[in-house]
Amino acid sequence: VDTRHPELSDEERTRIAIQIAVGALRYFMLRFTRNTVIAFDFKDALSFEGETGPYVQYAIVRAANIFRKAGTTEEAVLAAIAGLDLSALSTEDGTSLWETWLLASRLTVLIEQAIATAEPAYLARYAFQLAQQFNNFYHRHHVLTEQDPNRRAFFLATAAVARLEMVRALGYLGIESPRVM
Repeated sequence: VDTRHPELSDEERTRIAIQIAVGALRYFMLRFTRNTVIAFDFKDALSFEGETGPYVQYAIVRAANIFRKAGTTEEAVLAAIAGLDLSALSTEDGTSLWETWLLASRLTVLIEQAIATAEPAYLARYAFQLAQQFNNFYHRHHVLTEQDPNRRAFFLATAAVARLEMVRALGYLGIESPRVM
């Protein structure tokens, strides 16, 4: 955090570092099922690659940066999508968009499953899978440079839905989403 964001105050950098560290530790401990023997590895837990809390947190920050660069908010994007004709998107954009929406829609079911089985690992796995799906979407579709206004609006809405559900999933695990990383 100090290297990437020296412009932030000491308090802000410390707060973000704590959010990342706590997220890494909690996610590492919660990603395993109850009966799994865990050998904690701090280097693995703090990695920005693989099934880690920082990986999910970074996907959330990446999505937030899309809205910052686009000069809009998640709320505005989601309100604007109601009037779009999405029929043209169904074939030309492949399945990555729809897979992201479908996966994002499963959070409530996963929460119920995690509660019913007393296994927070299901929710941790879901957060990671959604982060992976979002990153795949992000690399396939150039949201900010999209020229077609309908496609751009739909891409922005896809990023908004994915971000909101990742934040909610981590929130249920007691993990905060930092503003920057």
